[in-house]
Amino acid sequence: MPNETVTYNVSEADWSPSVWDASIRDAPAWEGAQRLIAATALVFLTPLFLLLYMAVKLTSKGPFLFRQERPGKDGRPFTALKVRTMRIGADRDKSRARKVDLADPMITPIGRILRDLKLDELPQLVNVLRGEMAIVGPRPIATSLQRELEGKIPGFARRLSVKPGLTSLGQVCLMDNADDVVADWSMRFDAELDYLYRRNWKYDLVIIAMTVLFLGRKMAAKLLSGKKLIMIAFLLGCVATTGCSERLSTAPFTKADGAYEKAIPAFGDRAAPSVPTIEPISIPVEEDTFQDPEYRVGTGDLIAVNVFGEEGLSDLKVSVDGAGYVQLPYLERVKVAGKTTADIQAELKSGFNVQFRNPWVVVEVIEYRSRPIYLLGEFNKPGVVYLDGPTNLMQAITMGSGLSGAAHLRGARLWRNDAIAAVDLHALLMEGRAAHNVGLQPGDTIFVPSQADKKAYVLGAVARAGTVQFSNEPMTLLKALSQVGGPIKEAALLSQVRVIRTLSPVDGQLILVNANDILKGKAADLTLIPDDIVYVPNNMIENWNQVVRAITPSLQLAGGVLQPVVQVKFLKGN
Repeated sequence: MPNETVTYNVSEADWSPSVWDASIRDAPAWEGAQRLIAATALVFLTPLFLLLYMAVKLTSKGPFLFRQERPGKDGRPFTALKVRTMRIGADRDKSRARKVDLADPMITPIGRILRDLKLDELPQLVNVLRGEMAIVGPRPIATSLQRELEGKIPGFARRLSVKPGLTSLGQVCLMDNADDVVADWSMRFDAELDYLYRRNWKYDLVIIAMTVLFLGRKMAAKLLSGKKLIMIAFLLGCVATTGCSERLSTAPFTKADGAYEKAIPAFGDRAAPSVPTIEPISIPVEEDTFQDPEYRVGTGDLIAVNVFGEEGLSDLKVSVDGAGYVQLPYLERVKVAGKTTADIQAELKSGFNVQFRNPWVVVEVIEYRSRPIYLLGEFNKPGVVYLDGPTNLMQAITMGSGLSGAAHLRGARLWRNDAIAAVDLHALLMEGRAAHNVGLQPGDTIFVPSQADKKAYVLGAVARAGTVQFSNEPMTLLKALSQVGGPIKEAALLSQVRVIRTLSPVDGQLILVNANDILKGKAADLTLIPDDIVYVPNNMIENWNQVVRAITPSLQLAGGVLQPVVQVKFLKGN
């Protein structure tokens, strides 16, 4: 199908989502009228349903109705009803969600007739009555097919902006294209877009009338014989399709109020400029653990032991060895690790009591070396400091003599047990959010990067996956892609580019971007921020868990890490 483009005179505002959505909003009165029509039709069609019930039950085993979950308006799932036309188990073959040929052996004899005449869709009048569908609108399709076509047909997701319909312009005007599902739906989407742009209750009535005539033509072709009757059927078909143009993608139309005219460009170019889909995510702040107010001696600490009045024992300085012991006269090796100075003092008093009468023993720590924390990056005095009691994040920053003017606070991280803790230093220091002033544990590392060391990561179907460095100029998605050699042609699925954005260790965003629209100049380029992870997939993405699993190995090779906001939400299955 050629990708023709026709000039149209529409301002940018006409294509904005808010204006476009408002122009297609259902009128409450017409929606109520459709439900009334559906209820009336169900009553009058009761005898037909009884005949269909008997025909289905007598010709094959299984239920009368087939139920399948399909995406409705705004993608909300609903259960679509149809008369069962296939044998039990046919739906186990997932390929039938894309296309079912009338020659399929799993179709029952009566089912083949019902499918050809579209009578199998009559139970969807119940869906109309429930408010899940409209009489006229884009036909509901399987969720898997909807997702596939969204990645292959530009703007295809726009069909979910309205309720799906029992009938549609594409169903009346177009025959199936059995050879190519995507080409078939591309043409049908042309018809659906024509309807979406022009839709109103009058247009609905025209399509309903066309559908009745269409069914009349189908039935005439089945039931009538003879040249004269075939000619009648042919004329009915012509009448039924007078509303169909040979090439819907170039059909001009006028807005209802007559304010302006515009022609629709070909389906590949007429999708409205895409707006990135942004899903905010967050997790709770790291829980503050109990900190023992009494210091407990550990390996490497230097302690002073004084036994007053006893020669050679009045000023002992001993270091705690790797096993947690100290060497002392008379007592030799004494276990002190994990004990308070009061505990050690009582134990030594008891031990020396064998040699001395009622000895006076004093124990104190003179050098704390067993509980280190590491201050790295933009501290005025970076290095190793040792905890001598309960210490929180603010106190640790003070121990490093504060931060330099080059500190990049939004990139600051608290590392704990080989992972980033859910603590936001920017929120603590700049916004005064005390919940982030957590107590520190031995081995914690506080890293504050420089403003000059800001980077993002570009992974997936690109020439050279890795990091891109920020400069004084803004970093954008296209600029980042160019710095890694660009996407791999015929492999990268640019309509499904994913960006994992870390605003802090506890807050982030999941962003879906159609880079094709950006490349064509139809949408603004996405500005990246430091620590963004850009993933260019090479196939359809089902969910964000799939993205996280795909990027984790490459991200580690590039020197990056998943932030806790992503780890908790996806890797831990919350």
